[in-house]
Amino acid sequence: MKELFEAAFSGVNIIPTVLLILVLFYWLMVIIGAMDVDSVDFDLDADIDVDVDVDVDVDVDADVDVDADIDGADSAGEGIGSIAFLNSILVFFNLGKIPFMVWLSFLIFPMWIISILFNHFMGNSSFLLALVALIPNLVVSLMVSKVLTTPIAALFARLKKNNDDQFKYTGKICTVLMRATRDRFGQAEINRNGNIYRVNILTHDEVILEKGQTALIIEYLPEKKCYLVEPYKI
Repeated sequence: MKELFEAAFSGVNIIPTVLLILVLFYWLMVIIGAMDVDSVDFDLDADIDVDVDVDVDVDVDADVDVDADIDGADSAGEGIGSIAFLNSILVFFNLGKIPFMVWLSFLIFPMWIISILFNHFMGNSSFLLALVALIPNLVVSLMVSKVLTTPIAALFARLKKNNDDQFKYTGKICTVLMRATRDRFGQAEINRNGNIYRVNILTHDEVILEKGQTALIIEYLPEKKCYLVEPYKI
């Protein structure tokens, strides 16, 4: 353990070690509740404005002058293509499919291990060589993180789909099938594109909904796994 500690804080491994410490500090903050898993996150999105100005002047001599900013359009098109290519690479490595810090953790930890092993078995004490070695190290670590995060990305995709499904009935009109109050679960059906869906419902305040009445779905209550509704007259 002492040897590992000394190797981790040696000059050749200091960069991966500092990154690992930052990641561990972040997770410590998450554990004690000071930060959320999604506190450090971003979307792979880019907004690009393409302006093409075309001026057409027609005079009595029937001369037509057309001024088009073709070069600007071409440059913007190249910019869009470059960003799209970069996004496709990041998505390939599952960045954007899971919270950023989860992804970064699975990247930094393999990078730290590879750095420790490489410098140990190569007997390297040169900081410059260790710095250069970080490039192939990063490539290998990206592939390792790709493998490790793929099942996690699939899990987050299922969770997101379930979350979307829970909220897809909000704002819909339903017909009460079973009497519902604020404290007693009822049941309602929703006719959506010819398909019938049944959901559990509750009302708010002292509202009571009887069988056959129509209601408006206001929101989904995840803690009770049902929908909050209110009376609605068609």
